[in-house]
Amino acid sequence: MAKRILITGATDGIGLETAKRLYSEGHTVLLHGRSAEKLATTERTLANGSSGAGTIYSYRADLSRRAEVDSLADAITKEHDQLDVIINNAGVMRVPETITQDGLDVRFAVNTIAPYLLTKRLLPIMSPTSRVINLSSAAQAPLEMDALRGKKRLLEDMQAYAQSKLALTMWNNALATS
Repeated sequence: MAKRILITGATDGIGLETAKRLYSEGHTVLLHGRSAEKLATTERTLANGSSGAGTIYSYRADLSRRAEVDSLADAITKEHDQLDVIINNAGVMRVPETITQDGLDVRFAVNTIAPYLLTKRLLPIMSPTSRVINLSSAAQAPLEMDALRGKKRLLEDMQAYAQSKLALTMWNNALATS
């Protein structure tokens, strides 16, 4: 049975390969990306490279900005009354500017906070059989809550990334037991 699946960070890497596979299997894929150009390229790649294709919807949002996470959730809930799977794949490690407009470390904003907020906003259109998949990393480090809150600035990319991925794993485990 075809499913309706949201994939964040769907324009390259694991997200793109996942989108190709799911689309080719006939699923409806909701593609998220930060760049309109990369989203358009991804749509063309899917449409031109597959038989037995599903349906494509595209959504552009910068997950480092809470307002754009909210807008993304609003757009999805406006266009879809059911979501079967969320694949929280988008993530960052090294970027030129590490502090977001919201005053958070970008690794925490994109890797931890955005998946949490987006998923919480989309839960009303998910059924008890729907699934949330959070992609984490083997790179994990003890979490400094002040860093997550934006009160401590982490200068080392890997340290911030590893802490953000442990925070995602911790939330994932809490979500699974709730």
